[in-house]
Amino acid sequence: MIRVNRNFAGAMEFTSFKKKEGVSDDELFQGVNKLESVLAKQSGVIFHCLVRNLANSYANVLFVDDPARLEVLTKELFDYPEAQEFLALIDMGSVQMKLHRILKKDFVVPEGFACVEHGTFRLKEGFGIDELINVSNAIEEHYLNKFENHLGHFVGQLDKDLVSEISIGKTYAKTKQECYGYYDIESGQALMSMADLESMNLDFWYLMA
Repeated sequence: MIRVNRNFAGAMEFTSFKKKEGVSDDELFQGVNKLESVLAKQSGVIFHCLVRNLANSYANVLFVDDPARLEVLTKELFDYPEAQEFLALIDMGSVQMKLHRILKKDFVVPEGFACVEHGTFRLKEGFGIDELINVSNAIEEHYLNKFENHLGHFVGQLDKDLVSEISIGKTYAKTKQECYGYYDIESGQALMSMADLESMNLDFWYLMA
């Protein structure tokens, strides 16, 4: 894990993958450390960490200051030997890269978190980004901010109608519990009513490196 600065984050890359058969966690961690040595020197980079879910998939979580910079960076990194060494450790057929434009003003990556809730879904016809942001603000103000475990939250946009809802907490169990509590609150139900549930992809990831 690296934190280069505490600048406002404008975009997040969330790239999930599985290791190649025979690759150990220690080898993966060494690869991540080398990759981070390059990331730390790149313009716009704010924070990077490695997370894992209960299905033994991993994900790189990278925050940068600007969405345009993120798109350039994801291409430039492939030119570095350290990035090539890291890619040699993973099953490329399992890779799913998602680039999120953060829709929350002045978002700062929180300190001391151990879990990331990563959810994506398509908005139903008739709903827009402004409505999504308003509902997200209500969830945060009237629900999430009540919990000591809660550290950060935002919604993002991946393409025209594919959006994301991200929550960051101190522990896996409590972060998951808070997320499922959305069904019991008005603003959470409003969010669910906007989502095409068939398109929803939701998982919880805990910090590894």
